[in-house]
Amino acid sequence: MVKLKAFIIGKVKDKASIGKVQLIHSFSSKSVRYIHLALLKSTTHSSHKPPDSNYVSDVLSYSNSRYSPAAFAAVMSRLRVTKNAFVAAKSLIVYHKLMKSSTDKFEGFDRGRHNLKLNDFLDKSSNLTVELSRWVNWYALYLESLSWISKVLGSFPNLIESSKEKAKEKDSVSSYQTGYIMRQTESLVSFFEHICTRPETPPLFQNKIVDEIRELVIQDYFTVIRLVMIRLQVLSERLIKPGMEPVGDPGSNDLSLVLVRLEECKESLSGFFWRCRRLAEDFWCLVGILKANTVNDDKKMVELAGSVQHTVKDDEEMVELAGSVQAEWVTFEESETATDEVVKWDSEWVKFDDSNGLTNEPVQFRLYT
Repeated sequence: MVKLKAFIIGKVKDKASIGKVQLIHSFSSKSVRYIHLALLKSTTHSSHKPPDSNYVSDVLSYSNSRYSPAAFAAVMSRLRVTKNAFVAAKSLIVYHKLMKSSTDKFEGFDRGRHNLKLNDFLDKSSNLTVELSRWVNWYALYLESLSWISKVLGSFPNLIESSKEKAKEKDSVSSYQTGYIMRQTESLVSFFEHICTRPETPPLFQNKIVDEIRELVIQDYFTVIRLVMIRLQVLSERLIKPGMEPVGDPGSNDLSLVLVRLEECKESLSGFFWRCRRLAEDFWCLVGILKANTVNDDKKMVELAGSVQHTVKDDEEMVELAGSVQAEWVTFEESETATDEVVKWDSEWVKFDDSNGLTNEPVQFRLYT
């Protein structure tokens, strides 16, 4: 009875929403009105299934037209007024697909601004909606993180599957300065880290909407893997080529720190390996090799630092020893002749002229009996 009641209420709300849109947009252009109607029909209250693909396609058909901003605005408006977890989750799915489809029109969000404003979203109408609300909170932040990548890269990340596209991307990345590549890589790794924070789904919790969200996230994950892999390959080439600028620095852009962060994500992301196992294995193998190289370099630096410290310590001991020597008169036997002349050595003054020694001043010796 509870489910039937919720279903009926959902149907009534859907019809009321459609009537409201037709009234509000009665004087709008036909395209704008059509976008809003298609969106409402794809994000209904009554269905617990993912958005209807036919209506979603209708919305996406405007993604690269002059009505693209209207499509994004319609989804944002839907998200900000709804209190229903199913409507919110389905609206986010539509927004995600709009982002991926509007490669030329989507400009991305500002980082850390919480543009979708769904951090505190909670639908307490049932245990199912409470669980789905956790996904809505996480998914909204995920889309903001994904949109930030488009700003960092200069375009929305797309699938790079053909060898021609990979070569083109690598040529483009190779033209960047190392510091810029590191910043891009850091942002992509931050995206991986956010995926790792996805909600833990209870074993008995099964929902096709969540399955759709997971599917879209997995697609993005393997797209970003390709982008990170190309950047790590360029960095590895610069790492082993003599005369190239250093890959890392003591700051936040240190490659070794980025690789450590990647390694920490591996276990959480291993559940996605089944989709493209060969790509995943190649990627994590590259991460392991690069990490081993940076560790070896760090060991060499530690050994060098240790040898320098040892040398400095030896020098300090020599200084202490020299300082402890007390001046004494040198005497000869009575049979020997005394002299009041300055002693020379190879016609040069005897002196300590080592810049790291005790003194740079000439030292004169007088011998008395």
